[in-house]
Amino acid sequence: MSLVNEQDIENVRVITLNHKNRHNPFSEELENQIKEALNRAKEDNEVKAVIVTGGKDRSFSVGGDFNEVRLLHGGDDVDRWIDRVIDLYASVLQVDKPTIAAIDGYAIGMGLQFALMFDWRIISSTAELQMPELRHGIGCSVGSAILGHAIGHNAMQEIVFACESITPEMAKSYHLVNQIVPTEVLLEQALLRAKEFASYPEIPYRLTKNTISANMLDIIYKSADKSKHVHRMSFSSKSAEAHFSRVLNRSVE
Repeated sequence: MSLVNEQDIENVRVITLNHKNRHNPFSEELENQIKEALNRAKEDNEVKAVIVTGGKDRSFSVGGDFNEVRLLHGGDDVDRWIDRVIDLYASVLQVDKPTIAAIDGYAIGMGLQFALMFDWRIISSTAELQMPELRHGIGCSVGSAILGHAIGHNAMQEIVFACESITPEMAKSYHLVNQIVPTEVLLEQALLRAKEFASYPEIPYRLTKNTISANMLDIIYKSADKSKHVHRMSFSSKSAEAHFSRVLNRSVE
């Protein structure tokens, strides 16, 4: 089963996440297929812009797949997982074409952080964002570094420590997203924005984007070692076990 679907609409590559769970948790297989799809879009000269979305009546992503994350014990397995996460985020930043995240359903934890790697974020009016890691006993070191760079230190603190749901209106005020649109026109509006950016002269856009992306790449790479320590200690303490069990014991929607 392909965990991503790829479709070209004129010169825009639409990458739709297709995990069997409609909330698109990031398993290693899904991460790999996303990275491969993004690289194909980057290398295809006919593709002028890229959209990533979770699909109709599905979530953008609820973050790490707890079926895999709960197996982490706090050793080298954690280091490998953090490297995977950083590599996933970098794969978006390294696409030197306009990138749009079309967010519906939930974008939680890694899902929200992944969305922040895109040039532009459009959210449906019924979607919900959240960074709940600390409440559930999971470190939030990479996430705090990303948020601090993207929206500022004080806003990052509010989101990371409060662990509360973020409505589309709040997300817009925090500058986590750029547009709020009705759910039924999410992809349509994403396509309009992608085509607009694709119409800009290519070289100035690409070089400007590369400069902007280099700053975020530097942030995520520098956060990796500290994050490995945070997560080694967190998983060793088994502080998130109860949360993993609660989530995994629910029936898959």
